[in-house]
Amino acid sequence: MAERYLYDYSSHRAVMYEVGDYLYALSGNKAEHWISGDYVFCIKTQTISFWILGNDVYGHVGRGELTRQPLYYFGD
Repeated sequence: MAERYLYDYSSHRAVMYEVGDYLYALSGNKAEHWISGDYVFCIKTQTISFWILGNDVYGHVGRGELTRQPLYYFGD
């Protein structure tokens, strides 16, 4: 299965990587989030963490509201 990396928009540094439907911290081997469609859910809280639009990833701030600017982006 191919890996895909998630980069921080501010620093352009990789912060997580995706394998299958799961996101892992770069330094970890335990999934922190899972992806379902365009949504990313936190494994710990079982709530929506992020929303994916193309390669951009927006933060979910609650009540269906998203951050105005993407926080992360997927790179190849």
